[in-house]
Amino acid sequence: MTLTPVETHPVSRLLNPQSVAIIGMSSKPGASGRNLLGHLDAHGFTGDVHLVGRGGGEFDGRTVLTQISELPEGVDLALIALPASAVADAVRELAARGVRTGIVYASGFSELGEAGRAAQAEISRIALESGMRLAGPNCIGYNNHVHGMRTVFLPGGSPIPTLAPGATGALAILAQSGGLMGLVTYGLEARRVPVSYAISTGNEASLTLADYLDFLADDDATGGIVMYIEDIRDPAGFLASVRKCRQNGKSVILTHAGRSERGQQATASHTGALAADYGVMKALATRAGACVVESIEELMDVAEILTRYPSPPRGGIGFATTSGAFCALALDAVAPLDVDVPALSPAIEERLNARLPSYMSAANPLDVGTLVAVDPDLYHDAARALLDDEAIGAVILGVAYSSVANNERMLRQVIRASAGNLKPLAVGLLGDIAPVSAELRELAAENNVILSSSPERLIRSMAAVFHYGRAVTSAARQHLSLLPVDALEFGVEATVEWAAKRVAAGIGIPVPQGGLATTVEEAIAIADRVGYPVAAKAQSAKLMHKTEAGGVVLGIAGEAELRRAYEQLDSGVGALIEGGLDGVLVEQMADKGVELMVGAKRHPTWGPVVVVGLGGVWVEALGDVRILPADLPIDDIVAELGRLRSSKLLGAFRGRDPLDVRAVAETAARVGELMLRRPDIQELDINPLLATPEGVTALDVLLTFTAYGKGAR
Repeated sequence: MTLTPVETHPVSRLLNPQSVAIIGMSSKPGASGRNLLGHLDAHGFTGDVHLVGRGGGEFDGRTVLTQISELPEGVDLALIALPASAVADAVRELAARGVRTGIVYASGFSELGEAGRAAQAEISRIALESGMRLAGPNCIGYNNHVHGMRTVFLPGGSPIPTLAPGATGALAILAQSGGLMGLVTYGLEARRVPVSYAISTGNEASLTLADYLDFLADDDATGGIVMYIEDIRDPAGFLASVRKCRQNGKSVILTHAGRSERGQQATASHTGALAADYGVMKALATRAGACVVESIEELMDVAEILTRYPSPPRGGIGFATTSGAFCALALDAVAPLDVDVPALSPAIEERLNARLPSYMSAANPLDVGTLVAVDPDLYHDAARALLDDEAIGAVILGVAYSSVANNERMLRQVIRASAGNLKPLAVGLLGDIAPVSAELRELAAENNVILSSSPERLIRSMAAVFHYGRAVTSAARQHLSLLPVDALEFGVEATVEWAAKRVAAGIGIPVPQGGLATTVEEAIAIADRVGYPVAAKAQSAKLMHKTEAGGVVLGIAGEAELRRAYEQLDSGVGALIEGGLDGVLVEQMADKGVELMVGAKRHPTWGPVVVVGLGGVWVEALGDVRILPADLPIDDIVAELGRLRSSKLLGAFRGRDPLDVRAVAETAARVGELMLRRPDIQELDINPLLATPEGVTALDVLLTFTAYGKGAR
């Protein structure tokens, strides 16, 4: 191992130590301490190595100290191979000796429940107060492929492959599971994707994902980061580090376990992960510029694509195939993935038609049939033409598996087509009847062609890459302020619907014409001003569910009906509430439209998010919503509305003109900005938000504050 100067960043000191202490050294075969020393020696670590073990004596000519207090001051890294019960005392003693970083391998901490969380909190406290930084607990260590260093406590294994000096563009692996760290490492190496660091982060009592990402964002050898996550313990720091990686041109690709209730239970027992709101995490991580995928397969596939083609593609997917059936299958596979399959441009269509026989016609997907058997140059010409189409951002070639020789002939034509190309080019071998040979994999990897034995899996992964491209583009766009400063000055009385609607109107969201009446005569005057029919609603912060309590009367056609409704609400519903009603909200009845909802909540760890979707009773029945970052620009919100399952209702429908979707998006943007600028707001819910071709109207508004609990509708 060639030593480099230790920098001030704690992760750099952890990964590039110039001195190491092994705590818990034992000469027993298979002992963790012995394994760790063997790895240091096998990788040629030339720094100082100190051994501490209860038995003392010597091992391989090295003195084994019996006390941590005998260590010299300021060791860079301590490898703590001790049981959980002994870790706190060891960390305390190491901190007293000025040890800068450590790895705690032992399990038995937050993953075991309350007692384990308390023990983990203690070692976290010691580290924080002393300035020592810890990896783990409940981790297996790391592999440093940049300088050649292995701190994994497991036995065996040949020395890890080391990058060439000055190499760049490798992928770093961060995994809260040691097993997944190894799996992803092997998967990437099998694809000939270089790895810079593979780090098992464990329970993250001290160093968190945010710390590792912050270091990797500036690391010269690392071009991107892939992560397996069960819990993000510092959301704000994590998002800031993701943004830093994006700004430095480095991709962040992650998969997060625990999307289901049972998955959350499993992750809690594994690393002590707390139940997370997956939708909130995905929305905010994507906004920051991460690529969030939903399987380990996609994680590795997307990592390979973005390593070979670092610039995320724009446009759509172009398909070419030797099987007409794959044309239909590809279109079926891509349909739910929100990725375009654009028609060929006239120039490319003409170019391909000139190349094909008269009984075939160019299209996307492009079927070249069996012609390639006698005319293999057609592989090149088809792939090159699709790559040259400006509307196509990536090309997938679906080819039947036949033999290594035939597939090599095909691959060489595809490689020729890819020369000088910056768009992702992938080959999916149809049939999955035999493993892809090492020769073909090597040939593809050497020439930056993605090769897969599952075209449908390849389509899913390529779609994720397109979504990442959108995220990067969106992350670079800033949300423009929409709110006047004076609209932000209101207090907790806004929890009542009539006051909450004043807040909504103040930030530019249309509400029905009307007002609060404290007498029947005021109610009649309001109705005369706005025009019948009207709605009447009982108003009190103590009235939690107006409709269920009989506190809403709709379709009031005239003065006599309004008098009866007012009396019913004032003396009937009001009698049920201590102190009576604030009054009765009288509003003009709304025209017909589609009931949507725009809401926002302040997540306890992630902060504010906005939710848009089908409203009224349907939000609970169908849950057709999109979770959005509070600072998402209006154009991106419009696109998200188009991804609702019920999005057809937003367009022209049964003779009705399209709804004013931009007005819906502007409403969501205003709500998001309010949540960002008023951190005392816990929740804002507009349901229903009536959408019509002419605009939107907030028919009901709920507003609650962080210090005051639930408000009232």
